[in-house]
Order: sequence, then C-alpha cells, then structure tokens
Amino acid sequence: MEFVELKKQLKAQKPHACYACMGDDDFLVDRAVSILCALAAEPKPFNCVDREFERGRDLTDELMQLPVTGEYRVVVARGKPDATAVFAYLQAPNPSSVLVLPSYIPHDSWNKSAAAVVPQGATTVDCNRLSVKYVAPFVRMYTDKARAAIGDAEIVLLYNRCGGYMTRINSEAQKLAMLRADGTVTSDDIINNVKPDTEFVVFELCDCILAGNAARALAVVDGMAKNNDLVAAFTLIYNRFRRIFAAAVDPDGLSGIGVKPTQVGRLKTESAKFSKARLKDMLDMLEAADYGYKTGATTVYDALVGFVAQAAYGDRKISGGAD
Repeated sequence: MEFVELKKQLKAQKPHACYACMGDDDFLVDRAVSILCALAAEPKPFNCVDREFERGRDLTDELMQLPVTGEYRVVVARGKPDATAVFAYLQAPNPSSVLVLPSYIPHDSWNKSAAAVVPQGATTVDCNRLSVKYVAPFVRMYTDKARAAIGDAEIVLLYNRCGGYMTRINSEAQKLAMLRADGTVTSDDIINNVKPDTEFVVFELCDCILAGNAARALAVVDGMAKNNDLVAAFTLIYNRFRRIFAAAVDPDGLSGIGVKPTQVGRLKTESAKFSKARLKDMLDMLEAADYGYKTGATTVYDALVGFVAQAAYGDRKISGGAD
C-alpha cells in the first residue's frame, strides 16, 4: 500500500500481522513506524519494542508475548532480522502482535542493488517520496500557523529544490513560514533561502548536456562545487544516462531498472535524439571520469568538468582532446 493509505487501513480494519515499511524517504519510513507504534497502548516500553535482533529466536519470543495493556503489541525489527524466523512466524502469527520491518532504500546507486525482499505474509508500505499533491497540505500546515500565504507554484519550487524529500521539506517549510509570517512566501524567498538538492541540480545539468549547452552545463558544475555533493552527482548522472540508454536499446525493460511508468515517455523521447553508440560513449566517459577521481589521478571536480565538457560538446572536437 502507499504510505498515505496506511492510516486509512488501520482505521478501517484490524492491523495486519506484518508491515514492511520501505522506500527512499527516511522521513516517511520513520513516520510509518510511528503510526504503527501508536497501536500500542501505554505503558509503551512494555507494549512496543524497537531494536535489532541478533537471533531469530529473540525476535520470535518478543512477538509471542501478550500486550500488558491494550489490544496490540508492536515489535519493530531494525537491521536485517533472520528471514527464516520471520517467514516461519508469519505462517502462524500472534494475533495481538504487529511486526514492523523498516528499511531505507537509496533512490540511486552506482550498481543496481537487488530488490528488497518482502516476507510472504507481510504488507508492503511504500515509503518512497510522495508526489507534490500530498506534500502541499503539509507545507500549508506550517504557513497557515504563521498566517503566511504560499502559492501552488511556490510549493512545486520548494518541492523540487528539496528533491521531494520530506525531511528537508519539513525544515525548509517551517523556516519559510517564520520568514514570511503574516506575509507571502515568494519564489525569490525559496531561491535565496533553500539550497537546491543535489538531485535537482543534477537534473538541470543533465538537461544542459542533452541539449548540447556546454557553457551552461559547466556553469552548473561550478555552482555544484560550492553547494552540492559532487560524488553523489556521479551516481545520479550515471543513473539518468543509464536509463536513457536502456530506453534506446530495450524500452520494454525499463521497469526492470526501477523506471516508473510516468517516466517512460520522457526517456524514450530523450533517447531518440542520440544514437545508441553516442549514449554508450557517454556512459563510458562517465565511468572513466569516476575511475579517475577514485584512483587519485584527478580531483572529483576536474573529473566532472572533463566529463561534462566532452558529453555536452558531443562529437565536436574538445581543445586538448583526441581527434
């Protein structure tokens, strides 16, 4: 189920035996755990356990205990609990216990990691970043408290500059609300006070590379050097071009590398502008740049500048480069 459906499900019916709360927004993962822990009555220390379990038997023992008060006992198993023990328990779960398995899954990684395994009998709670329509009421909760106004366009701008991550949106929304108490939050307020998320800036950088706008692309890199994580940028850029290349060679297999259906059309359009050989060259150049800074042959900044210049200029000759 989606994160936004969790509260509705708990109000409408009895809680399920196990919830696997997983996604790329740690704020939502933590929030889902808090919502489920609220099922446990006071005194919380006796009715709610939240820790790692080194042995499967320890986890099972906790799950089989009865709540001291209230209807349910909540057991949050952090880390990587014994999968065999979890599977066995879910074949005949204790009806008064709720097992919670939180798992933060990075949005992007250099090498595609294996998909998270959801135990049979568990209900998955999707804690990936929310769409902006669900974030807007959250932002306005803070601006309304400060009697500040904020428009839909400004909320979208805030969302994008925070990369859609609720941890940052939470803090930045509060800051902007206090800044413009009894007033109006403007686009300039957001641009001047909210540092753009690395992912947001990388998206602009990739657009510049794809458009062949080398001058603007290099200017974006200079800005990133002051405000963003350049190492993380390599991962994000690689994933963007990897998906574009995949759209060119195997458009039907995009879902296998984590591409959402709403992104497929854009990737196909972008891939159609380049030959498969050119897209493969971009990936090779990026891997060479990554290898260069990781081995100490160059700095991360110089490696990124070198890749951006070559990729954005396309087939044009780079000064000092090979013919």
